[in-house]
Amino acid sequence: MSWRQSRPGRDGYLSLEGADPSRIHREWQLTNTLWALTQRMVACGLLLLALPLLAVLYLPVRLSSRAPFFFRQRRPGFMGREFKIIKITTMRAGSDKVSSYEKGVAIDDPNVTWIGRFLRDTKIDELPQLWNVVCGDMEFVGPRPIAPGLDRMLSEKIPGFNNRYLVKPGLTNISQVSVLENALGAKTIDDWRLRYEGEEHYIRHKSVSYDLILILMTTLFMYKKAFQRVFSSPATVHAARDVELVEFKPEDQVRETREHRLKRVAGDEGGFGQKLRKGA
Repeated sequence: MSWRQSRPGRDGYLSLEGADPSRIHREWQLTNTLWALTQRMVACGLLLLALPLLAVLYLPVRLSSRAPFFFRQRRPGFMGREFKIIKITTMRAGSDKVSSYEKGVAIDDPNVTWIGRFLRDTKIDELPQLWNVVCGDMEFVGPRPIAPGLDRMLSEKIPGFNNRYLVKPGLTNISQVSVLENALGAKTIDDWRLRYEGEEHYIRHKSVSYDLILILMTTLFMYKKAFQRVFSSPATVHAARDVELVEFKPEDQVRETREHRLKRVAGDEGGFGQKLRKGA
């Protein structure tokens, strides 16, 4: 695997030129063995607690998708080594054969099932990845593991993108709670440039306190999303999305708003950012 270097001297980018990737992660493991073991034990406990929910979801997912309950796919992880990620199936049978879906799927895509929209919006479809944490392939916080096709495209377009594999992939990260919607099509590259800046910030400031803050923010995010889905009428949800689309056009305003949100969380402005820098 070839390691691309970030642009030296550019604000918001981490330069890893001359760094030994194996040494960086080895030092992190030696100084944070207790935290790594704690994550695996906690993930095991959460997985057991999630079993009743998974049981409730089994029939709706199977009947709506006509596919296996779990979706499995090999994705690049730490140091580029592939592992098999596990998610709850949210799309109809055969969708995994559509190559364009590797680069992203809109939540209102016709192949996303009705229960799949709820699971994707609330991130509940990611719950089975707790097993990946138990196995040591993932951690609670880190760069999100992405499909091989998307990984190849972004590695070619974004300088230093492969540096994200200096740490283990995670269930959540800054982008998960700050860049709320995936941009598709022509906007995919710009969207991931923004997300990658957040990932580089995490690699630079990786710490237990940083992890705990993002875990808390993700938990609150999931509860908020679930509450909105359960207690808001479909008309209200669609109306809110329509207002958001009207309010943030044209495209440069969309990007400005997304960047503002990410930088605020990542530490370029006040609020949680100050705490992240102090805890790094």
